[in-house]
Parts: sequence; C-alpha cells; structure tokens
Amino acid sequence: MDFPIKEEIKAFLVRLWFSGLVCYLVLWGSGISNDFLDLLLLLPIAHFICDMILTNTIIRAIFKTRLNLQKKYSQMKSFQRVKVWVYSYLEVFLSVLIVIGLYEGINRLVILIGGLDKLSVPFPVEPFGYAFIYTFIYYIFYFIKYKFMLNLLQGRNDVSDL
Repeated sequence: MDFPIKEEIKAFLVRLWFSGLVCYLVLWGSGISNDFLDLLLLLPIAHFICDMILTNTIIRAIFKTRLNLQKKYSQMKSFQRVKVWVYSYLEVFLSVLIVIGLYEGINRLVILIGGLDKLSVPFPVEPFGYAFIYTFIYYIFYFIKYKFMLNLLQGRNDVSDL
C-alpha cells in the first residue's frame, strides 16, 4: 500500500492545528492547568473528542493516509467500535501524560541549570509548542500502530515503506 508523503504531511498539519486548538481552548481558556488532577482528566477527554469527531474524520475524508486502513465507522461492529475508542483514548491519555512530563522536565532542568527561582516557569505552555510536542508524540504511536496493522494486512514481515 502506498501512502503519499504529501498527504501525510497535510494530515500532520491538520492534526497540528487541532492540537493547538485544544491547547488554546482547554489549557488557556479554562484555566485547568493550575490543578494537576483536572489537567489529567479533562485534557485527554478534550483531545479524544476532538480526534474522534473532527480530526480523524477530516483526515479520512480528505487525505489518503494510514487512517484509511481502518474500517469505516458504519461498517464496524459494536465491540470493534468500543475497542477503537478505548485504544484511541489510551493513546491520547499517554500522549498527554508524556507531554505534561516533558514540559515539567524541561522547566525543572532549566531552573536547575540556570539557578532560577523554583516558582518561575521558564518554558510556559503555549499552543504552538504544545501542538508540536503533542503531535510528535501522537505520531510516534500512530506509526507504530499502523506499521503493525499494515504488516498484518499484507501478511509480510518487511514493511520498509512506512
């Protein structure tokens, strides 16, 4: 199966824009970034809803990417839908958890190296940086998932074009 790199890049930019949108609306708009528990509950839910309803639907409809390997929603049985939802939520939750950890680690490292005040935030969360980090982490999971799926569909071990 051939997936044009231009299509993947366009899909990457759509996903990047929606990730920045979620950061802007949820992190900046609601102020949940002050409470860690709210951050871990609401941010993955917002990303999950945005991915399932907007991002993946737009990418499947417009671009020829690896997302087209999945069955269409109307062709899935109930247990397949639930399985897709659970896996997608876990993928988003892990991505958000890694992004939060990266921001925390980078800030602590800069504070430690620079000898700054422990209450300062040298690398604050902003939509552009957040979107790039989140989308990069998301695409790591994306390519791992679809490498195995394409391998399973084609019945071969060498999938060098991914």
